[in-house]
Amino acid sequence: MKGLIESIARIGKFALEIENKSAIEQLIENPAYPYCFFILLDEHDGQILYKGIDYEEVSVDYKKYLFRSGSSRGANFSPTAKVTTLSNTFEQKILGWFKSIIKDKKAPHTDIFKKMYDLLLKLKETIVSDLEEKMDTVQENILLSIKLNNTYLFDSPIFTEAFSYLVHKKDFEVSESHQICSICNKEKSTVIGKMSVFKFYTLDKPGFISGGFQEENAWRNYPVCMECKSFVEAGRQFVEENLQYQFYGIPYLLIPTFLLDREEIEEDNEILDILLNQKKHIQLSKEHGNSLMTDEGDLLEVLSEQKNTMAFHLLFLQKQQSAERILLIIDDILPSRLQRLFEVKSEIEKTILYRKDQKEPGHFHLGFFRTFFSKSDDGKRNYDLNKYFLTIVESIFKNKPLRFDFLLKFMMKEIRKSFVQQNEEAFYWKIKQAMACIMFLEKIGVLNMKGGPKAMSKFDSLFEDFSQQLNTNEKKAIFLLGTLTQILLEIQQKERGSKPFMKQLMGLKMDEGTIKALLPKVINKLEEYEAYTKSRRFLAEEISLLFMKSSDQWKISVDQLNYYFVCGMSLAPRVKEILYEKEEVSVNA
Repeated sequence: MKGLIESIARIGKFALEIENKSAIEQLIENPAYPYCFFILLDEHDGQILYKGIDYEEVSVDYKKYLFRSGSSRGANFSPTAKVTTLSNTFEQKILGWFKSIIKDKKAPHTDIFKKMYDLLLKLKETIVSDLEEKMDTVQENILLSIKLNNTYLFDSPIFTEAFSYLVHKKDFEVSESHQICSICNKEKSTVIGKMSVFKFYTLDKPGFISGGFQEENAWRNYPVCMECKSFVEAGRQFVEENLQYQFYGIPYLLIPTFLLDREEIEEDNEILDILLNQKKHIQLSKEHGNSLMTDEGDLLEVLSEQKNTMAFHLLFLQKQQSAERILLIIDDILPSRLQRLFEVKSEIEKTILYRKDQKEPGHFHLGFFRTFFSKSDDGKRNYDLNKYFLTIVESIFKNKPLRFDFLLKFMMKEIRKSFVQQNEEAFYWKIKQAMACIMFLEKIGVLNMKGGPKAMSKFDSLFEDFSQQLNTNEKKAIFLLGTLTQILLEIQQKERGSKPFMKQLMGLKMDEGTIKALLPKVINKLEEYEAYTKSRRFLAEEISLLFMKSSDQWKISVDQLNYYFVCGMSLAPRVKEILYEKEEVSVNA
């Protein structure tokens, strides 16, 4: 969490520098009213004097009015307010502001504010009367403010300090004086420990408290000075406005972090350009089909081209009413890791998703996993599936191992569902997606699949593409049997308009015995259709040979067994290309 907040603070500092804004300017709102009236006060020899009323057209430089709205029934964060009924506005927003600040024992400059309040209260009728007389000449929406010694509130230190205090008042509930800030590592007059910038950062949960669960000691957990807090606020605003994306219903923030000081980064301007013009860069990436998280576009391909002088975080959040819950934080992802992910993504597209009838291969992205980790049987969102989905995402970026059996359990559930429903298009597409996901995880190093004895085969060139998956004789035999079965189903569909042999596949819950008994059944049916050609006979013999050379006891789960079988069904065209001569393809395919 510390590294994440520091990264956001640094981005916020950059954002303020680019916009040429001070920390306090980001707290000021645009009142969007055409005129501002001022109650003119002077301070002389420790006394406050009333000097009359003045007004002006509101300029584009609205910061000088120090406006920030507060409660509709209470005061704002400064004595600047939008006029509704003049008497009510003066009473509630002007006098009310001074009254509230002088009652606060921790507020700054309460002595001089008390003098101003006493004078405004004493001359209330006179001031309101003077305002009414002046306001009669302006038939527009009016802002009401104060000038001290002919100085705007923004240019008056006592008002800006009070303004900042009121904005950050809740944060001062847990604070300490003259301590080291965790972000800038400098001793500051005040540090806070209850930063309200993030709604998931709360002190009512044990994981966020140090100091024996005593809130007054929680500043020790992550002390932050007020200047750095303003950077965090600016950083969060920048990230949410520019670097927030949706990942299949789950919002996430992409937060860059610089591993060197800004002065040491030669590519700093380029990286800042990427952040500020992310929409343009995403569009360029989308033209090449190189989005990784979804097909909607993200900055990951652009960031993958950077040097390892930067990294980034992915913060997945779930908003629940006014609160936030962190679903997952993936820290310190380096561009070099991204480069590898995109390299493998390209391999998957050429191997699994390419078809001869397409000009370009299909595009692989991590949303493929969502097909298998999305919804429960009742159609409602399931938290565990979201959790599993994000666990896979974390493993991909952080190179953490995953279990093959765990993945296949969910993949085969979805594949079987489409098979039973006889939704052929969905069935074959889910197989393609599962194969792409498994191969992707293998090649990036998060799936380690044990092999076994191997026999030479005419199909070794194809097996090589799936070397880790098809790494035993029994797996190869099951795969090829899936192809031979697919050939039979295609013949039945052509001859009868249906596929009755699908009943023999037991809803894709076949075990070792069932699979071994399936081969003679397929051969028998091909003979019945007078379709047991020389090439298909060769394929059957190859399957028999692989069965004979397989292990005595298959160490393959039912899910794995049926997965390899459907992979063979899906990749039947690839097997046919090897099996048939070119002249024979058009006749027998």
